[in-house]
Amino acid sequence: MSADETAWDAAAGRGLAFLHGALGPAGLPSARPGLDPELRAPLTGADARRRVLVKHGVDLGFDPDREGLSATWGLALLRPDAERPEERALVAALARQAGRYRHPWRPRYRLFPTGVPFAADTGSTALAVSGLARHGLLPADEQDSLARELLDTRIGPDDGPIPAYWEDTDHTSARGRRYDAVIAADILFALHLPGSVGRLPHPAAEATLRYVRQHLAGPRTGTRYYASPEASLHAVARASTLVPALAAPARRAVEHITTQFADTALELALLTLAGEYTGADADLPGLRRRLVDAQLPDGSWPAAGYFRTGSVPLYFGSPHLTTLFAVRALRPEAAPGR
Repeated sequence: MSADETAWDAAAGRGLAFLHGALGPAGLPSARPGLDPELRAPLTGADARRRVLVKHGVDLGFDPDREGLSATWGLALLRPDAERPEERALVAALARQAGRYRHPWRPRYRLFPTGVPFAADTGSTALAVSGLARHGLLPADEQDSLARELLDTRIGPDDGPIPAYWEDTDHTSARGRRYDAVIAADILFALHLPGSVGRLPHPAAEATLRYVRQHLAGPRTGTRYYASPEASLHAVARASTLVPALAAPARRAVEHITTQFADTALELALLTLAGEYTGADADLPGLRRRLVDAQLPDGSWPAAGYFRTGSVPLYFGSPHLTTLFAVRALRPEAAPGR
């Protein structure tokens, strides 16, 4: 190992120790909501609901606690067949945690637990597919059912992309159709995994690919549910490892970004991964050195808002979620499709 690689590995080990030490009976702590993207003042779910009502006149209808996206991202980022016992323990705990967000009778996953008036969504479902499949925890028949459920999502008379929510309940119909390029890219990744590709080509997947390419060709922006442009770039770069049509445009997009674009440790990790996934001509050693320098004494990296609600500016993040991305970014591995 070079001196840089030794430092990256040591920082990743400290990050894994932090995550393992944070495990509780319910798994890893979920992301906390806040009113600003930097998450300078994380709130409890009850406080977030109250603050949104006072500031924006909108009642969320529930306390936004105990989200499940962090658990499924953990599975998507941690290594399968890990050598470190603390990493194996994390994977086992996160698999149990993610299972609690599965829809009771349909092949779908939810952002919030059963009982919360918030519908299952295509983004949580796609991420659960990729996270569980990465660790061999998704039986072939279940993966096939989940892929079919995503592809059978109604895409509307305009042949648009797969939306963020299914529209088969009163709740989702009232919301109308909502689209997001990060969710669309995560769906494409899940649909191109071995075990799902037998259902391709498919009109819904082709419409979703067109939508992602259009977003990538446009201005550098966040999306409806992901405020940071780095989150969008990361999602498309990750999808490009399995979707050949995204490889060249994703690589070009990453090569236009410099290390100065990242303002938070989370964005540093997302940019690093985007560069790794695309094989772009980017300063990955420089990004990783900055990431090591941003690590806190307890082994974690600071919280920042990763995803958000679409109706009001409420951002979710945690040191645990940032640390999961940072640990993965400091440990390069072969991209799935390369």
